[in-house]
Amino acid sequence: MTKTLLISWLIVFLVACTPQVAVPTVTDTATLTLLPIETLTPTSTKTSIPTDTETPSPTAKAPDLILNSPNGEHIAEFDNAYRHPYTDPQVIEIFDKNGSLLWKIPYQHETAMSDPHPSLRIYGWSKDSTYLYFYYDFSPDGGDFAFWWDGFDVQRINVQNGEIEEVIPGDREMFAGFSFSPDETQIAYTRQQDQPSIIYIRNLSTGNEKTAEVIFPSKNYVRVGDIHWFPSGKEIAFQTETEDYMAQTIILNLSTMAQKVVREYMVSTSCFEGWSKNGNLVFFDIGNGVNIVQVNPKNNETIVIGTPTPSP
Repeated sequence: MTKTLLISWLIVFLVACTPQVAVPTVTDTATLTLLPIETLTPTSTKTSIPTDTETPSPTAKAPDLILNSPNGEHIAEFDNAYRHPYTDPQVIEIFDKNGSLLWKIPYQHETAMSDPHPSLRIYGWSKDSTYLYFYYDFSPDGGDFAFWWDGFDVQRINVQNGEIEEVIPGDREMFAGFSFSPDETQIAYTRQQDQPSIIYIRNLSTGNEKTAEVIFPSKNYVRVGDIHWFPSGKEIAFQTETEDYMAQTIILNLSTMAQKVVREYMVSTSCFEGWSKNGNLVFFDIGNGVNIVQVNPKNNETIVIGTPTPSP
């Protein structure tokens, strides 16, 4: 072996035995991930990175109802509108416009009534934003008691001082039919506890009331309610029902407190819808199909308008 060949072989051997340094190979620059800018900024306020064992905070559930006052100064929130009160408490909370909690109205009927338990409800704000009205009612599975009765224990809270007062006096756990006048200065109501049945018209500012016994007080009405105000506020129409499911639609003149039966029918044959713009009473008659019918309260003339338009 020549000297030159021996030297070449030795160089190759030494190179092959020299330790190598690994260099990462980037095969696709699109897969590179940039660090968030805030982790590279000295002024960043982030001090730690959550580990895999840390549990993120759950997202807060939105209330079932959020209702702003007409003047925009207060917000009423109601949570758990349809759940059983024993599993999750029903509560109304009132906040100012900055989000500060002012008043909390708790559920008030946990033990006083049997199943099904009534639900706390917000009725609405007064037009001057001073009062929030609330009440209790049964869900549709509450049976016949839910039919024509609107609820019970109607109250209002003064958002200025937190004072709560009853709106309909009497047995707080008896059902009532009620409706506010278009200008919200009056409330018309009937009470399940009254025998014979009475219709009340109360001035909400003064508390003064006018009353009248419902026509045919000798009849055993099981329900008196479904009250509808005429837009002028001078008349109301309401419903009665007897034990044999005979219904009457009655109008009441608020000046004279005189009543008039406009229509009498079996509950299964018709459904009262309220006033039309021209002052007639509107019904859905159920027979051969469904017809929209108007009844003139002055002469009881019945006019068939046609069939209702199906919902899309």
